[in-house]
Amino acid sequence: MAFKYRDNPLYYRSAREAVQLEQAGEFDRAAKVWAKANRESRNELNQEWSERRNDFCLLQNMRERRKAVDDELSR
Repeated sequence: MAFKYRDNPLYYRSAREAVQLEQAGEFDRAAKVWAKANRESRNELNQEWSERRNDFCLLQNMRERRKAVDDELSR
């Protein structure tokens, strides 16, 4: 029971990198690193979390691109 949430150290390394990329606003790269973290995880909860973060980053990247296009068209 004590090891229920334990996971591959590579997952944690990738997850930390993905969080830093998100905080820097680099959502395209963060999505790729979250996908990598998902592949490295052995824990179902962490796999679900990294998949949701990946989806969020992809959507955020699309929003930013759409906003850039809208801003360009409104000029």
